[in-house]
Amino acid sequence: MLVDPKDPHGKYELNEKIYDKVTGVNIKGVYLVAQAVGHEMVKAGGGVIINMSSESGLEGSEGQSIYAATKNAVNSFTRSWAKELGRYKVRVVGMAPGIMEATGLRTLAYEEALAYTRGITVDDLRKGYSSTKTTPLGRSGKLSEVADAVVFLASDRASYVDGVTVNVAGGKTRG
Repeated sequence: MLVDPKDPHGKYELNEKIYDKVTGVNIKGVYLVAQAVGHEMVKAGGGVIINMSSESGLEGSEGQSIYAATKNAVNSFTRSWAKELGRYKVRVVGMAPGIMEATGLRTLAYEEALAYTRGITVDDLRKGYSSTKTTPLGRSGKLSEVADAVVFLASDRASYVDGVTVNVAGGKTRG
């Protein structure tokens, strides 16, 4: 969180170390990989770069502001690089998954931190994962559904899809 009134400069308040780590992975890492593969795709006469964003990059996310900001930066990379690389037959698209099924990344420590920053209990956080109130399709997404969308976007069947970020979030969007 940006400011923790209960514990200023405490365990869950954003600091430069966390900021640098998250921006290093989610912005610098995306840029370095895209640039490396972009060189190869331009030489090869085409290709598709798929940037992984997040619904929180489109919506914002309480208790995860720096993560959300970096994912929005990925969306901007997607739009800009599509304009730069299109003339070389390189498409650039983004993927923004919403709430997904539980994986090994959803640890107790992660849940405790997120629940704290949102002022709720871990049990309340877990109830929110399975809640159908915020997702019109009434369920969490499956990782295989994100994979299916990525495969489609990488295929020639999506040859005119470029410079957009696809929200795979069961209908949970701003628009």
